[in-house]
Amino acid sequence: MPLPTASRWSRSGLLARRRVVERAGWASLVVVVGLLVAFGLTTGQLGTLRIATTALMYVVLTEAWSVLGGYGGYLNFGMAMFFGVGAYTTAIVAKEASIPPLETVVAAGVVAGLLAVAVGLPSLRLRGAYFAIVTFVLTLAVQQLVMVLGITNGSLGLYLQPLALSARAADQLYFFIFLGFALLVALGVRQIGRSRFGAALVAIREDEDAAEVLGVPTTRVKLIAFVVAAVLAGMVGCLYAAQLYYIEPVGTFQFSVSLNVVVAAIVGGAQSWVGPLLGASATQVLSQELLTHTQGVDGTLALGGLLVIFARFVPGGIAGFFRRRRGTKVSL
Repeated sequence: MPLPTASRWSRSGLLARRRVVERAGWASLVVVVGLLVAFGLTTGQLGTLRIATTALMYVVLTEAWSVLGGYGGYLNFGMAMFFGVGAYTTAIVAKEASIPPLETVVAAGVVAGLLAVAVGLPSLRLRGAYFAIVTFVLTLAVQQLVMVLGITNGSLGLYLQPLALSARAADQLYFFIFLGFALLVALGVRQIGRSRFGAALVAIREDEDAAEVLGVPTTRVKLIAFVVAAVLAGMVGCLYAAQLYYIEPVGTFQFSVSLNVVVAAIVGGAQSWVGPLLGASATQVLSQELLTHTQGVDGTLALGGLLVIFARFVPGGIAGFFRRRRGTKVSL
């Protein structure tokens, strides 16, 4: 039965509105990327450039986390574990094979992914707070293991070979690497959200038991999402180690890495690819600025306050707030 004329007009108007919003969103993204490129090419403020690079690093980590944490609804506090394993893989492989650290990025991702398989097979059978606690405890366990192994040089850490570039050129290089990485991962997460795999993750988030009854291979879907997040975190860890030239267990496996990712996802909105872009950028610029002017305590308190405010009063984060204001659900 054909739709009434008024209903057809209403539907066509809604579709036209969605197209306008999507085009405006893409145009805004292009403008922002263009401004970032110009900033990276022209800025002489290395401190600001490093803050922007750190923010882009957390964009990648938050986008990676959102695959299982946002679409799948599993609170993962293990990103620091995979990040640190990737960093140490880079340091060890670069040292033993006498190759530049940046050439180990694939190895760092593979090792982190293999660890995710070993960790995920038993732990992903847990749900809710139990899974979150297990990933947190495992991060601490891996950190302690790294502190006593001979190949990691224990608590003394490892040095990496720096690039034969000036400080400004090296900072610019890593800024553009993280900018490109962030764009690729964000667009990849967008495609996941629009795929059958993404729909399976959403079904798990909404009702995992019902998803199993409907034939969704929940364990396999969760494991794949967990491994994807781990591989990306391991690759980020490689870039972090290569940029820093030195890593040690306490700083590399610090819980604040996982916490910052979770806060960024909640603030930005974990259930879309746009949310991590907004949340990671906002929280990292805020925390880095506060860290510059304080001893770090105020920054931690500010992020904790943001977490409470957004979890309580802004469900869905920044992205969800704007979707509700528009009165329509638009996916860029």
